[in-house]
Amino acid sequence: MNKRLTIVLLMLWGAIYPASAQSDQESTPPNIVLILVDDAGLMDFGAFGGEARTPNIDRLASQGMMFTNLHASPTCAPSRAMLMTGSDSHLAGVANLPEMLPKSYQSIEGYEGVLNNRVQTIATRLKELDYNTYVAGKWHLGYDEYTLPNKRGFDRSFILSGSGADNYEQVGYLPFKAEVQWFQDGEPTDLPEDFYSSEYYVDQLIRFHEEETESSQPFFSYLPFQAVHAPLQAPAEFATPYLSVYQKGWDSIREARLQKAREMGIIPQEAEMNPVFDEFQKWDELSAEIQEEYARDMAMLAGMLEVMDFHIGRYLSYLEEQGLAENTIFIVTSDNGPDGGDYQQLANSRWARRHGYHRDLDTRGGKRYYGGIGPESASALVGPFSFFKYYTGEGGLRVPLVMAGPGIPEGEVSGSFCYIADIAPTIYDIVGISTQANEGYVPILGHSLLPHIIDPNTPVYAVDEGLGMEAGASAAYFLGGYKIVRNNIPLGDGKWRMYNLVLDPGETRDISSENPLMFQVMLSAYQQYAEEVGVQEMPKGYSPVKEVGKKSMKAILNPFSG
Repeated sequence: MNKRLTIVLLMLWGAIYPASAQSDQESTPPNIVLILVDDAGLMDFGAFGGEARTPNIDRLASQGMMFTNLHASPTCAPSRAMLMTGSDSHLAGVANLPEMLPKSYQSIEGYEGVLNNRVQTIATRLKELDYNTYVAGKWHLGYDEYTLPNKRGFDRSFILSGSGADNYEQVGYLPFKAEVQWFQDGEPTDLPEDFYSSEYYVDQLIRFHEEETESSQPFFSYLPFQAVHAPLQAPAEFATPYLSVYQKGWDSIREARLQKAREMGIIPQEAEMNPVFDEFQKWDELSAEIQEEYARDMAMLAGMLEVMDFHIGRYLSYLEEQGLAENTIFIVTSDNGPDGGDYQQLANSRWARRHGYHRDLDTRGGKRYYGGIGPESASALVGPFSFFKYYTGEGGLRVPLVMAGPGIPEGEVSGSFCYIADIAPTIYDIVGISTQANEGYVPILGHSLLPHIIDPNTPVYAVDEGLGMEAGASAAYFLGGYKIVRNNIPLGDGKWRMYNLVLDPGETRDISSENPLMFQVMLSAYQQYAEEVGVQEMPKGYSPVKEVGKKSMKAILNPFSG
């Protein structure tokens, strides 16, 4: 352990415990609760300016620290791999999702789509300190004897193995993914009749606590929700109050989030908003019936966030009642920006009707409702930023981060650039595990947030420290407030551009021609990164969005599929 890190750790423990109590507490480092929301953009939580009521997340934000410049991968499984390991997704074996890859790529090292044996998880490392380790929710990092949570450091687990599923029943959510599997403590299991994902996952965590025989040990709880991944589903009473909000249309929501981002200092006052794509539908040109359909889906997303937050509140209350919350670090984040997939077409298809899905929120409620917001709604939800899930524009990458608990300053907001791979080393620093003691495994590339938490003037990444990322042929490289980015088709064109994110977080003005030397330096740095982690060039015309659409359409046209 280097001298600076030792000083930082001593400062943290001094902030957590007074000197007179440290001798009693040194053997019991803080509990860790890591909550991962699926497909929630930077401004979707109430505390970050969103329309949904999220009082429990907001309370954690007010009691702790909010980060407004955290970046994830543009797709879910790579983000989850980096979150769990602190390593690059390509090195961890999850460069992309197998269902989004041409079949010939799935045997290439780094592209298997499951955690490989070259990385350790947070749970594995925390077992070094005898933590009790629990997970309940969407895993999406493998489902065989080597990759299920019980083989990756978790004592207890209840997980959805794949990318998504119905939130009420044991069925898949895409035509080519009609079957889905849940696992309990490493064994296949069935869902109860009264299952609802957000509620049941919290139920399971509470059950793990109650059944724990070594309750004096610290614990690590990982709670990765299905919310708000498609299909959007929630009890109707949570969704319908938001209908009037979203009936105002995409432009109204987009403008409101832009103004909120300025008020909160997420973006500079003079920053411009990236214009919508020319091929997008215009709200005023839609029929009242179609407007209502889009408003219902956005209302369902907000309702799904609210009901998820309600169940987070149940878990917080349980920990408080058991006297466990006071010595717990809470971390809340998301895996990528809003999902702009065109689910409306799928929701209205014969496949959806054949499987009993409906679009009637008013009289039939949330069960078997099939919701998905679509590209126009996703573009509205990212507000001042560009693109959304699957793309490396800021709307696809910037996600919220909340940290609260002992030693975390209250009411602070950080705009320092950071990355989802930074969360694992932050946890290690907090509990006193060395990130360097990793012999036999690929490097932990993330940076600890702890020095920045203790001293906000210390950036997470120094001005000369760059960071590369890639998923689905979209890519980016960050350096000293600048970004070069390549967005894949269909909305991108595969060309590299350069932006000053400090002045232009909306990515409205390409400055590559004005800064040719720096542009080339950053491009060379990205190419070096790509070579080091094993990024593979995709075939011409490849698009993860099109790959999913192609497989879905094939299954829809096959009457025996799903």
